[in-house]
Amino acid sequence: MSQENVKELTGYITGLTKSPKVMILSFQEQGQQSAMALTLETNRYHELFPAGDPILGLEVVVVLKQTSQKMQIEAIYNPEGDFIAADELPEIGQLNHQLDDSKESDLYAALMVDRQKAIDKIEASSSELERLAQEHDADNETKVASIDYGDPVSDQGGQE
Repeated sequence: MSQENVKELTGYITGLTKSPKVMILSFQEQGQQSAMALTLETNRYHELFPAGDPILGLEVVVVLKQTSQKMQIEAIYNPEGDFIAADELPEIGQLNHQLDDSKESDLYAALMVDRQKAIDKIEASSSELERLAQEHDADNETKVASIDYGDPVSDQGGQE
C-alpha cells in the first residue's frame, strides 16, 4: 500500500524553461538560498496556468503530493489572489476536452477546405485562363535588378 503525503511550499517562481514535452519551473522556497527545478508535463502546465505563464517573482504556494514512487505538483496558487471555485466554472471541463481533441482543432485542414471551396467558385473560360497564364509567365521572365548596397559595416561601395 502506497502512503501519500501532501506538502505545501511557499516561495517564488524565478524562472521558466519551455520545451515541447515538459515545462521546468525554477522555484525558490521562502527562506532558502537555493532553488529547485519543478518539472511538469506540458498538458499539466496548461491546467495549472490556464491564463498563461505565471508572473515571475510573485509569491506562490506549491502543493506537492508525494507517494512512495514519485512527487507530483497538485496545484500552484497565489495566496493573496482571488479564489474561484471550480464548480463555478463548468466550462473548464469542456475546454480541457477541446484541447485534447486535436482533430477538431486542426486549423490547417479547415483552411484547405476553405481554399478548395474558393477555388470551386471561380468561373473562368479557357481563354481567360490562358491569358492569365501568359501574363504570369511574362511576369516571371522579367528579371529583377539586384541592388548592390555595399558593405554595411564600412559603408563603402554600393550603387545608387
